[in-house]
This record gives sequence, C-alpha cells and structure tokens, in this order.
Amino acid sequence: MLKNKFLFYPIILMGILFTLDKVFLLESVKKYIKTDFTYIYYESRDDVFNLIVNDPEIKKRDKKFMVILGSSRLLYFDMQEMKDFYPDWIIYNLSSAVTTPAYYYYYLEKLIDNGIYPDYVLLESDPNQFNANSPVFKGSNLTYSFDTSFVLRNALVFGKDNVSFYLGKKLFAIGKNKPYLDTAIKRYKDPNFISISAMQDLTKDFLLQNKGNAISLVDFYVEKNYAMLTATSQRTLDWVYVAYNPSEMQYTFYEKILQKLKENKITTVIVWPQSSPPMQKLIKSAEFTIDWKSRVGELNFKYGFTMRDMDDTDEYACNTFVDGGHIAKDCYRPFLRYVMSEYFKEVTGR
Repeated sequence: MLKNKFLFYPIILMGILFTLDKVFLLESVKKYIKTDFTYIYYESRDDVFNLIVNDPEIKKRDKKFMVILGSSRLLYFDMQEMKDFYPDWIIYNLSSAVTTPAYYYYYLEKLIDNGIYPDYVLLESDPNQFNANSPVFKGSNLTYSFDTSFVLRNALVFGKDNVSFYLGKKLFAIGKNKPYLDTAIKRYKDPNFISISAMQDLTKDFLLQNKGNAISLVDFYVEKNYAMLTATSQRTLDWVYVAYNPSEMQYTFYEKILQKLKENKITTVIVWPQSSPPMQKLIKSAEFTIDWKSRVGELNFKYGFTMRDMDDTDEYACNTFVDGGHIAKDCYRPFLRYVMSEYFKEVTGR
C-alpha cells in the first residue's frame, strides 16, 4: 500500500481545500467579501432565537409573549416603544430581509418544538413571497436559513433542485460566502473600511440587544419625491415579482403555518403591510396579486384566519415612505398600535 501512496494525494488535496474553504466562514473575512449587509440579518436570527429559548421572563409566563415573522417591512419596530407602550408584553422580532412562508414555518416549528408557545404571532404575507421565480429565495432563505434536518424532513416540499442547492451551500463556505475579490481589494484599500466594519458590528449587536428589531440605516429619512417612489416601486416589481409564477412549495409551507397555529391555538394577525401609492397601483392591478389573494384567502378561511390589507383599512393611517415598498420610521408607532389593537379584537371576538 505504501508503494501506492500517491493514491492518497487526491484525498489529502481535498482535505486541504475543504479546510481552506472554512476560512470564508470567519467574520473578519466575510466583512471584506460580502457585498451587502443582508447576511447579517439572517445569520443573527438563530442568535435571537436562542435569546428567546433562554429568556427567563418567557419561562415565567408572567407576561404575554409575541413573535413577529415578516420581511424587512416588519424589521424596524422600536423596542423601547414596545416596552413603554406594552409593558406586560415580551416581544421578539424574527423578521429578516426578503422572506417567505418556508422561513416563517421554520422558526414557528422551532419555537413549538422547544416548548415555546407564543400568545401572539404577527405574520406578514405578500404576493412576492409566493413567486417561484423570485431571484432571492435561493440567495437568502436557502443560503442563510434552515438546518439540514428541516430541509431533509421537507425534501418533497422543497424539491430536488432546492435540496441540492441547500446542501451545496451548507457543505462549502465558498458557495455561501462567495469570494468577491474585487470587493475585498476595494475594501482593503478603502480608508473608510473601518467605518463599514464598525457599521456591520453595530447592525448585528443592535439586533441582539433589541430582541431582533433592526437599526434603520436611513433613520428618519422620508422620500418626498413622488417620481422616486414610482421608480423604486418599479424597481421592486422588476426584482422580486419578476416572471411571476405561483410557488406551490410556498403555498404548502403557508398552509403548514396555518395548521400549526390552529393546532396550538395561537392568536395570529396576518398583515399585508402598507406600501406607497405608486407600489399599490402597480401591484394591486396585477393578475398575480388577484390570484394570490384568492388562494391565500381560501387557505385563511379554511383555518379560520383573516388577512389585513393595511393599504385598505380605516384603523391604520400613515403616509411617509423611504422608498416605494417601505414605510418610514415614524409609521412604525401607528403600525404597532394597529397590530396590537387587532390582537385584542381577535381575543375578544369584536
């Protein structure tokens, strides 16, 4: 065997490459190669989940416990205002950028499997989350969310292509954290990189210190140019609603969510968050939105839930936006008041 030791060379080489690959999991390396902050929101979700599991206040059950499951539209609630306005509540936010029913079901199942039953789940729904051709599901949810057991248990729902994609990202860090050398070189030479790195750290620390609620990168900015709202609305339409095709996978996960909520008698408010008037005009007349509302409505009715369209209610009003699809920071206070009032309506049956 020793005479043929060259046969071990490929194995040794693969071992070296596999070890080097793990370098791209280091935080210090990711800061140089990642093109945006999206991964921070996703990778922090497990840390926030662990905070929930180990929160002594939740275990005592002296206060009501609420979980927010949404996209970036539900990311920017003010934790201090939550404490001040609703001192009898513990509220955690597991929202992230560009999410889907598969993502929501993953964390809902994890909560219940760990013996944690929220008193209230605030759940977001939007037609873009049900687009089979969305370019962001693989790049966000499949790349940064889920554990292997969840994917394998639901392999028939995910489908062969998604399972293969997930396993490739899971096994090889270079797939999950692509080494964009031009970005790395540019940041290495950038004298302002220290500030960028500090902002990355601040973003993650803020998420953990504020129970999953994110720091707003635009803070109190409001877009006053209607033409810009129209332009960013169209850009969003071209991005997440591109080549729209209903995703049976996401409808299956959505039904799983409703089943789990119904079985465990968890009070739930489902919202379609507000968007700017130009976005409403583009989305609400689209055929895919009409189909989505019909299919989601049937599932909601089947399990006894209702979706609130926040663009079409007298109970909530706010008219400031940072872009076509996102409300400005000062809208989150009436947003919080609205969803809490809807909870009490659900509980009292009014």
